[in-house]
Amino acid sequence: MKRRHFLSLTGTLGATGLMLPIDTFENQADHISNSQILIDKTNSSIISYRGIYTSAYKELYEILRKHLIDCLERSKVEYDNNFKIHSPCVSNTYRGLWPDDFLYPMLVESGLYDKERLTQISKFLTESMVDLELFPDRVDSDGMPMMHPGYAFSQHPTERMPLHLPAAWIRLIDYIEKMGATIPRKEDWALLFKRGIDSISFACGLAYSDPQHARVGFGYHDMVAITGFELMSSMVLHFGLKRGARFFNGYIEKTEINKWERLSKEIADNLYRLFDEEHGAYFAGSKDCRQINVWGNGLAYWMSKPEIRKRIGQYYEKNRKAIFLKGATRQIAEPEGWQRMWAAKYDMNLGRYESSLVGSYINGGFWSVGTGWVLPAIEIENPELALEIAREMVENSVKLGFPECVSADGNGGGASGFIAGIAVPMMGLKAIIEKKPFSDYF
Repeated sequence: MKRRHFLSLTGTLGATGLMLPIDTFENQADHISNSQILIDKTNSSIISYRGIYTSAYKELYEILRKHLIDCLERSKVEYDNNFKIHSPCVSNTYRGLWPDDFLYPMLVESGLYDKERLTQISKFLTESMVDLELFPDRVDSDGMPMMHPGYAFSQHPTERMPLHLPAAWIRLIDYIEKMGATIPRKEDWALLFKRGIDSISFACGLAYSDPQHARVGFGYHDMVAITGFELMSSMVLHFGLKRGARFFNGYIEKTEINKWERLSKEIADNLYRLFDEEHGAYFAGSKDCRQINVWGNGLAYWMSKPEIRKRIGQYYEKNRKAIFLKGATRQIAEPEGWQRMWAAKYDMNLGRYESSLVGSYINGGFWSVGTGWVLPAIEIENPELALEIAREMVENSVKLGFPECVSADGNGGGASGFIAGIAVPMMGLKAIIEKKPFSDYF
């Protein structure tokens, strides 16, 4: 960045020397030190590379926070004929409790529910879930668990539990316990977590989806048939297994705790198998959808060595026009969309799956949720670019009424007042402001 442009954006009037980036990151998985730094050669002062736009990020965060509070209140529905809690959106598009969507706003806006309400929620989820064979996709407001993705009763991609769900649900109950909830039947939760993990195949240390018998991986990819080694679920499970080993210690056999710790470590050790040297980023899957996972690299960044982090930052910058629109972020860069969708048919002449609705929703739509995932990594490598994307995201999200996604033509689509589309960008901004890894939320 040119110094004059730097000063005009930040209002910094201080030293005038040459600023050089110095890498101070720790070389270990799961953790990254606070920041790169800039050294001013004129007066030897050290200026935080992750602090030059802090006031701007705080302003953007506050704008989103006000809208989040409003949308949360307008999204509330009654659960179990007993209490009201927020749902995923203001519109009637989604009604039910999904683990991630429910948790996201609670991570950025403290005190949404008191201890009594959190315990009610915990009891509601326990009664709905722990006697099931496996984790459900979500729980409806009457307490009925819905086992598979796909909102209609008869429409879902596969009959098997999505790979990420054990990690998603354990993250929710862990956090609400920390917020004051009492978790009943913790031994039964531990057994449910065990059954969930036991249902997942791991190969070469990573979560595995058989190309000949594919299953859903990560929640926001629930219409994408990613197969082979699967990036997003592997990473989420890495953190979930580590959390499960801690959360259920003393509630289940030590052999299970040891197994979960081993599986977690193996994921971190084998993530390199999905890294593509040509693009400088991680693939979504090793077989079907062997495409760079834009969102996933935002989390993989914090699990990678310094040289790989730098290349991920370069990937975002190089592919900016393909993956960002109005501050929202696509899941992949390719204009033709995902290579294999559940609703698509295999074209023998083309030799690939013919995807429909390219440029919209999951298959080529742009999501503010994804911006939350990638923004902290971009901010480390290119703070100017990160701020531009953040400003575009907030401005356009407000204008469009916080849509679930933005289609390639620039119009909003899906749910309106989409809570995750506000809360996850806030998570990204909060990580930047507090100078911590985005992976801390997992």
